Parts: sequence; structure tokens; C-alpha cells
Amino acid sequence: MLAVSVRIERASFEHARLHWLFPVLALLLTAFAIAPLTFPGFFQSQTGYSAVYNLIDLHNSGTQFFAWTPTWARAYDVFRMDGPLGYWLAEIFHLVGLSFLDAVKIVYALSFLVAALGMFKLARIMYQNDAAALLVTTLYVYFPAHIAAVYLRGAFGEAVAWGVFPFALLAASALRSRSALFGKVRATREFARTALPCVLAFAALFLAQAGLAILFAIFVAAWIFVSEKRRGKILGMSLGAMVMGLVLGFVLQIPAIAPQSNFVATNGFVPAFVYPFQLLSASWGNDVPRGDFTDNAPYQIGFAALGLTILTIALVMRQGAQNSARRVLWFGIGASVVLLVLMMPLAEFLWNIGLNLFLQYPFQLIAFVGFFLSLALGSLVVADSRFLPKQSLGEIPLLAALVIVPVLAVYPYLAPEFTEFSPTRPALARFNNELALLDVKIVRPPGTWRHGATVELELTWQALKQPNRDYTVFLKIVDEQGNEWGATDAKFSSEGGDHKGVPLLSTLNMVPSRVYSEKQSVQIDLNGPNEGYHLQLGLYQTTTGERALTETGADAIVIQENR
Repeated sequence: MLAVSVRIERASFEHARLHWLFPVLALLLTAFAIAPLTFPGFFQSQTGYSAVYNLIDLHNSGTQFFAWTPTWARAYDVFRMDGPLGYWLAEIFHLVGLSFLDAVKIVYALSFLVAALGMFKLARIMYQNDAAALLVTTLYVYFPAHIAAVYLRGAFGEAVAWGVFPFALLAASALRSRSALFGKVRATREFARTALPCVLAFAALFLAQAGLAILFAIFVAAWIFVSEKRRGKILGMSLGAMVMGLVLGFVLQIPAIAPQSNFVATNGFVPAFVYPFQLLSASWGNDVPRGDFTDNAPYQIGFAALGLTILTIALVMRQGAQNSARRVLWFGIGASVVLLVLMMPLAEFLWNIGLNLFLQYPFQLIAFVGFFLSLALGSLVVADSRFLPKQSLGEIPLLAALVIVPVLAVYPYLAPEFTEFSPTRPALARFNNELALLDVKIVRPPGTWRHGATVELELTWQALKQPNRDYTVFLKIVDEQGNEWGATDAKFSSEGGDHKGVPLLSTLNMVPSRVYSEKQSVQIDLNGPNEGYHLQLGLYQTTTGERALTETGADAIVIQENR
């Protein structure tokens, strides 16, 4: 009897120890996803430094904080653009002492951590199994589209939304389970109390990215309809809470929406539909999505998710699983199939009749595929008797083998290219809304410019989109009376070339949103005044000589000698 008692107590102690070990492991496993953010500088993505300059713009907005919109270098679009939530969080970190760049990187890192914490908690409640929750969390954090949303696309608002998705469904689930315990007398009061987390979660999701929030609410409603027996009453309560959350998010955006002349951007939707073979592609390209079958953007579901889906279906069909786990599995697979079809060209008519109002690209729906498919694959663990009824240290090696697959599958893609530029002030100018001059550094001479000196500058540019004109940079040295004492015209001369190492002879070779650094120089005429100079800098079209205009309508900007 004593020996049996000791074994029981030892097993209970081991299980209690593992109960907190698994969520800690879930958070620690995000280290590989977060590690690139610790590298000095910023990663080259399809949005470049847009998130950083949006944050600088927010910081300088003063009393217009809630009326501010993240519209640096893009048109306003309430549904398809980034929401303000991520920038509000980044501003808090900046106010406590972080640079603008580090504040943005911290929010990216937190989005991974919050996604892991929320997904683990959600999966633990659904499966009542910590091993299943750990596998689900790892699949979700390292789903290829999740990594690409950060390090390739630089989708700031979408990255925040990936972190909020699990908590939104978790809040809806808590609302359902608690409200079912009460009768009619206490129904209204209990609904108001338990609905608050759901309302706040969907309001946060709306403020992260409104279009994704609305579409996610539809799929949550579908999940409730499929998974609940008392679906009529429960669906009504959940829909009510979700709608209230979305409305709250919209109300909080009214100060920003009211001054806008256009509620939705005219060309905000890009019909970059995905072909089936691209979902199974082994390549990880960095193309900007354009909807061509030669498009090399990262649309794939990934080896880990596909392989484990096949294994899960086979194991569940052979050994069975609890009804609740089966419902999660089949809903996750069914919802993923529907979402994938919506991303393909055959669903174009649905986008033309209104779906295009919510997303910039059809493939953004893959975020929901990552969410529901990852959640469904927890059935792999609960269908294996070695993980039931309780986890023990004996199953750790087997679980580790499953968990390491999603990490290894995307590990080669966790090495983005970086640039060391760290903005501290607004960009100097945006020329024709094609090229942004982010910064100018005076390499030499130090101090006052004098006649006969050669002024050498280091210019940092970002291609806001694919330039369709060949531009030439012009520099003019002007005195206080406006007299010209030196000038030079030069093509772009990026030292590192483009992303393939090809020297930049034309702005037509620039990659959209990529950041470039180059050096230009101009000599001051010896016959000019001793000092008192400034420099005019601008662009003109090489073939026509027509100057490019800045966002203020000027055809050049002034660079002072003490900049």
C-alpha cells in the first residue's frame, strides 16, 4: 500500500510540475521566431520602414492622437490598411525610452509571444491536454504565412492580429460555456458580464486590422454553429458580443474616419490570386504578390502543416478520438479548404461583389488557414494513447520530435536581410509617391561649408512602389541670395546594388519598399563666397527632364550644412 501511495504521489507531483512546464516551453519556443528582431537595424521587407515612419508620425501628431491614421506613403482605407492598435502600443514603448525602430520591433516580438500564449491557452481548454496545446502553439507560431507576414511582408497590423486571434476565439468560447450555466432570470446580467472580454477582444482585433476582424468573426460564428449543440441560442449571444466589439472598434476610429474624403481606397485591392500548385511549393520567394502563375511570393501551406494534417487524419481514422477533438479536426480542415478555394482565381467573382473591400490581397485569408489548421492538428496528440490520460516525462522525447518539425520547416527563412539605418525624425520627402528620401548624412566636410570644398552626402532612399520612371539625382549649391555655385547630376549609385547584387543604373531596377543607401557629391566653386551655403536636392526624369514633386508640391528640398 505504501509503495502504491508513493507512486501515486510521485505521479501527481510530476503532472503538477509539467502543468506549468508546457506553457513555459510554448513561450520559450518563440525564441527562434523572435531572434531576428534582436539583430541591429531593421529587416528589409515589402513595406520597408513604413511602420517606423508611421510611428514617428503618430508621435508628432500631438493632440490629434485618436484622429491619427497610419497613412505614411499610402492612401487611407479603413478596412484594408493597418489599424492604429500596434502603433499605440509602440508609442508607449517609445515614451519609456526606446527608439522608434526598437519600439516597432518590440511590438513584433510581443505579437509572437501573445500569439503563443493565447493559442496555448485556447488549445489547452479545447483538448484538455498540454502536449496537444504545445504542438498547436508551435504550428501556429511557425506557420509559414505567420513568419512571412513579419519578415517578408512587414505587415505590422496583420502581425498584431495574429496575436489577437486566439484570444478572440477564447473569449467567445468563455462566453458560451458560462452563459449556458444560467437560467433566464440571470441571463441578461450574466451575458453583460461574460460578454465584456469578447467585446474587447474583437474591438482590439478591429483596431489591429478591421477587414481581418470582420471576416474572422464570420468564421468564429461558423465554428460555434458546428461545435455547439445549443447552437441557436449560443450563436445569437456570441454574434451579439462580436458585433458589439466590432462596433466599439469602429466608434473608436470615428475621429480618424471623419476627416477622410475617401472611406475606402480606390485601388486598395490587388487581385493576386493563388494557384493550387503555389500552395504546395517548396520555394520561399520574396516577390511582391501580383497574381501571376510565375509569382514567387510565399503562398505555401508548408511541409509541417501538410504532413501533420495527413498523419492526423490517418491516426484519427484508425484509432479514433473524442467527439470534441473530431469536431475541431474536421472543422479546421473544412474551413481551411473553403479559405484556400477563396484565394484561387475561380473565386474571383466573390471578390468582385464585395469581398475585396476587406483585404488588400486574397491570400491574406491564409492567416485563418494557419489559425484553424494549427488548432485542428492537436487531434494528432489526443488520438495517440501514449499521451492519455495524462502527460508524463516519458512522452517528452516523442512530443519534442513533433514540435521540432514546424520550427525546422521554416528555420531557413528566419534570416532576413537587414539594414542598419535607424530613423529618428520624419522622412525628408516623398517624390511622386514613388521614392522616399529617408535621410541625408553629410559625410564631409565637417562644420561650415567653404568655397572650393567638396560636399559628400550619404542618401538613404526607399522605393515606395515599383518606380515606372528612370530618375536622376540633382544637387545644387546655392548661397543666401539664391546664386548657384556648384551643381551635379548623377544616376543612383547604390554601393550594394539591388537584392541580387546588380549595380543600380536605373531606378527602374529598384525593388518595391527596399531601402537603398548611396553617396553623391558636389563641389563648391572657388569663386563663390567664403561661406553661407545650402544645398538643393531633387529628382528629374532622365528622358524628359521633368522634375519629380514632393508631397508638398515642391520640386526640391533644402539641405543645410549643419544637418
